[in-house]
Amino acid sequence: MSYSLYTAIKNLNKNKRMKFNFTNFLLLLVSVFTSFQTIVAQVNSGTVKYKHTTYFEFEGMPADMPKSQEAFMRLSFNNNESLYEKDPEVKVTNEENENTPRMFRRMRDRSNKIIYKNLESNSVLEQTGLFGKDFLVSDSIAAIKWKVSAGEQKNILGYTCMKAIYKDSLNNIIVFFTPQIPLRFGPDKYGNLPGVILELQSAQTHIIATEVIKDSPEIKTPTKGDKMNRKEFDKIREEKMKEQREMWGRRGGETRIIRQ
Repeated sequence: MSYSLYTAIKNLNKNKRMKFNFTNFLLLLVSVFTSFQTIVAQVNSGTVKYKHTTYFEFEGMPADMPKSQEAFMRLSFNNNESLYEKDPEVKVTNEENENTPRMFRRMRDRSNKIIYKNLESNSVLEQTGLFGKDFLVSDSIAAIKWKVSAGEQKNILGYTCMKAIYKDSLNNIIVFFTPQIPLRFGPDKYGNLPGVILELQSAQTHIIATEVIKDSPEIKTPTKGDKMNRKEFDKIREEKMKEQREMWGRRGGETRIIRQ
């Protein structure tokens, strides 16, 4: 091989390596820029508004009786805290009277509850009502063991959401959470995922985000009610429910939800 041909091939290979290295550098630059855009787009504080629908059916239910009840809730959050409560900006007409089934009244009480979470202390404080009395119940954040289905995604309000499932002998819950809001919060008692939950589905409940607001909300710890832990509250609730069953009897007592 002549010296001139050898030199030409060597220079060509050198140019190819330079081109290859430059292409790799360009791809790396694009990747870093995209990652930076994703980080910038993430939300670390704000407010999510939800529509919470509860479905129910029971034996002997009149045909004209509504088979669902809606509540409008909001989740305020920052890097460490969240507060889930009824949305004060949504006014719902209350048409209850003395003939309203007790189940409806209990659902109203549940929608009035306030749930405060603190990630740093791994604690929950729930302000809730039971038979006309207020309680302030302390607990730890539930360590729900979700199974994430990375291949199933959907878009909710412009946020890319991933699917997660929790199933046990009593529950079969599906949620969609968004890593674009990388905080372990969600509606009601749910959370413990690498992103805020924007939708929840179960046999009797559907919770869907209706608005995401990028703001810095003030989060106040609930203070109303008799203070106790979860075990103490569950014991009181079971005793009250037992009293109700004995008072009304099985036939006239608790409404049994049969929707599956």
